[in-house]
Amino acid sequence: MSTVLPRGMLTISVDLDPGSTNSRSADHALLESLLARLLELLGQHDLPATWALADPAVSAARKRIEQAGSHELAILGDASWVGREAGRARFAHELGRRVSRARGDGIELSTLALRTVLPIDHCDLVVKEGLVAARHGSGKPISDAPRRLHPQTLRFGLWGFPISIALPGSSRLLPGGGGTRAARFVIDEAISERGLVHLAVDGPALALRGNSAVRVLQRIVEHAQRRRRHGLLEVVTLGAMAEQLSQLHCGQPSRSILRPAA
Repeated sequence: MSTVLPRGMLTISVDLDPGSTNSRSADHALLESLLARLLELLGQHDLPATWALADPAVSAARKRIEQAGSHELAILGDASWVGREAGRARFAHELGRRVSRARGDGIELSTLALRTVLPIDHCDLVVKEGLVAARHGSGKPISDAPRRLHPQTLRFGLWGFPISIALPGSSRLLPGGGGTRAARFVIDEAISERGLVHLAVDGPALALRGNSAVRVLQRIVEHAQRRRRHGLLEVVTLGAMAEQLSQLHCGQPSRSILRPAA
């Protein structure tokens, strides 16, 4: 099921924990510096973001993000415990452990951000933990469909958000990997189509790219803010977006999908 929205929407996610896709890992000092810069950048424009952490309850970044304003914390899942190879039982255990520890420490959770592909028949385990949003990984989308500007229900009220823009860009010629022009185009297309665009930032990779990559993000954020200031674009967290979509469809009947993990 897809949904046409009342206006263009933008969601932003930032993955903060180093991923296995990088040949090098950004060190702690680089990530600390990046976190401060991104919080300042988003704060200047009063833009909320979804910050994905491997284990939010024990992350050193948690308090700074919570103190910065209307941001959202999310669980970041990678191939070590998400996916067909990791298995259903391991996924259920690791997700449940992270959710339980975070909520026990007072963290509100709505979103699972993925670095890999979530099997469609594992979606019930996400719903069982009370999560309503799943951001697709950078690989093949969960729904096996091409990129869309409209959010999709994966199964049973779980909303899936494909990545529309990934930073840093992949260009070896443009400063910071490029991506500014493409991002502006996709944002304006979402406004025209009353759709959703999702900007995903790989924090460790951005930190390794340095100032030029951060400036690319800054230009994209400034473009989004101009559109928002003119009433053309709304910027929300992934969890807030999923909650809005769920409210639109809350009158539709549903059936229980919960079944054992093993």
